[in-house]
Amino acid sequence: MLNEEIKVSLPERGIAYKKVSGKTYVYYVTETYRNEQGKPTCKRVSIGKLDEVSNLLIPNRNYYEIYMQKCCPQTGGIRSCGIYHICNEIFKKLGIHNILKKYFPESTSAIETVAQYMLSEGNVMYYLEDYADTHKIFSDGNINSAQSSRLFSSIREEEILLFFREWMKHKKSKEYIAYDVTSISSYSHNMKELEWGYNRDKEQLPQINIGMYYGEESRLPLYYRIYPGSISDKAHLKYMVADNEFINARKTRFVMDRGFYSADNMKYLTENGYRFIIALPGSLKYCSTLIEQHREKIVNHSEFLLGKDLPYGLATEINELGFRMKVHIYYDPHKAVQESEAFYQHLEAQENDLRNMHEPPDKKLGYNKYFYINRSKDGGLGFVRNHSAIDEKLRKCGFFLIAETDFEKTTAEILQIYRQRDTIEKSFDQLKNELDMKRLYLHGSDALRGKLFVAFISLIVRSYMMNCLSDYMHANKYTFKKILLELDKITCLDIPSQKNSLRQPLSKTQREIFNLLDISCIA
Repeated sequence: MLNEEIKVSLPERGIAYKKVSGKTYVYYVTETYRNEQGKPTCKRVSIGKLDEVSNLLIPNRNYYEIYMQKCCPQTGGIRSCGIYHICNEIFKKLGIHNILKKYFPESTSAIETVAQYMLSEGNVMYYLEDYADTHKIFSDGNINSAQSSRLFSSIREEEILLFFREWMKHKKSKEYIAYDVTSISSYSHNMKELEWGYNRDKEQLPQINIGMYYGEESRLPLYYRIYPGSISDKAHLKYMVADNEFINARKTRFVMDRGFYSADNMKYLTENGYRFIIALPGSLKYCSTLIEQHREKIVNHSEFLLGKDLPYGLATEINELGFRMKVHIYYDPHKAVQESEAFYQHLEAQENDLRNMHEPPDKKLGYNKYFYINRSKDGGLGFVRNHSAIDEKLRKCGFFLIAETDFEKTTAEILQIYRQRDTIEKSFDQLKNELDMKRLYLHGSDALRGKLFVAFISLIVRSYMMNCLSDYMHANKYTFKKILLELDKITCLDIPSQKNSLRQPLSKTQREIFNLLDISCIA
C-alpha cells in the first residue's frame, strides 16, 4: 500500500504513464526495443501513482530502489538493519550508549558502528566501507578502514578507564569475578607492549597479554587491561588489582585458576580486603600433605559424595600462609582413572626416550623424576623406575584442591562457582576467534589500545546475546553465525527523516530471536 502522505517530484525522463480505473500510474522504462512486428515497445517497472492535484509522484518501493541515488541523496537506501537494531537496543538496555556519549561524545557513533561491524565480520577493517554500503549503521554517511584507524588512535587510556568506572556498576555486590589472561600475537614491530613470552596458542611470535574481569552472575565482561607479553600471569595480578580502587571494584571476590597462585599474591589479596577462590597447584607441599591426611577418609565414602555426577569432597581449614584459609579437597574416581592411564603412557614414552639415549639427559627435562638414571657396566645408559615416586604420583590421581577465603559456601557451592569461571575462557575464545582478534593487524600502540576497546564493546553485545540465546541455539543446533545470518536477512528502506520501512515481515526464527533477547521487534 502506498503512503499518500509522501510525495516526490516526477523524474524528468525515462518514465511512462498508464491510466487504470481513473488513476494514473507511473512507470520507469527499463528497456526500449522493437517487437517482432517492428513496432516500438518497452519494458517497464511501476514506481508509484501520480497525484493529480499536485502533479507529484506518490512513490512505491521500486521508486526508492531505482532512484535512490539520483532523486534522494539523503536516503540511505535498502539496507540490512537487523544487526543494527539488535546492537542499538542492547547499547541502550545496558547503558553503554550513555556511557560512550559521556566520555566519547565526538566518536560515539563511530565506536558503535565499528563494534557492530566487528560483531558481524570480525577484526579486519578492510571491508568496513563495503559493510557500511549494505548495512544500516550508527555513523552518518560512510566509514572506511582509514577512518577506523584514526578512530582507534584517538581513543585515550584515561577515557577508557572512565568508561570502566561507570561500566563496573553492572557488577553485582556479592558476585564473584572470574579473572583470567590470554595472549594475542602480532607481526608488528612498532608496539611497545609486544614481547616474547609464554604463548597460549603455541605461536612463534611476540605477543601482548590481556587480563580480563568477567562477572559470573551478570555473565558480562567488565574490565580488561593490556600488559607486555613477557610478564607472567601471577606477576601481574597485583598491578591488575591496583586499578580496582579507581574503577569501583573494591572488595571484589575473585575466582582464579592455579596459574595465578603464589603465596605473595594470596597474602596481598587478603591484606587488601579481597576474598578469593583459587585452584591450588598439586605440586605444593601442603597440598600433598592434605591429600595424604584425608585420602582414606574421602575415597569412595558415600557421606562425602557431593551429588550425582559430582566428585567426593570435604573441607578443612589451614593457616599455612599466615592467614586462615579453607581448602576443599575433591576426589573424582573417573578423573583418577584417566589421569593414571595418561601417567603410565607418559612413563612409557620416557622409557622409550631413555633407551635411545647414550648420555644422561639434562635434569631440566624431568626424566630423573620417575627414573633412577646412571651409567651401566658396559658404558651405556642404565635406568630403572623409581616406584616410590611413581606410587606417590598415582595416589594423587583424581584429587584436586580449591582454596577460598569466603567461609560462607559449602564444598559443592565452591566447586560450582569455580566451574562457572569457564565463562571467561569462552569469552576469550569469542574475542580471539569469533571477533577475529587472534592476530593484531595494527602497527602502533595507540591504535592497539583503541581497537581492543572497541572489540571489548562488541564482546559485551555478543556476551549478552549468547546469555539469552545459548539454550535456543543448542536446541535448534544453531551457531552464532547462523543467528547473525538470520538477522542479516532483515532489510528496510533506510530514510534518515522517516521511520524505517521493513521490506518483508519478520520470519518465525527472527521473531523468536528478538523475543529471547527481550528486544522489541522492528515495526
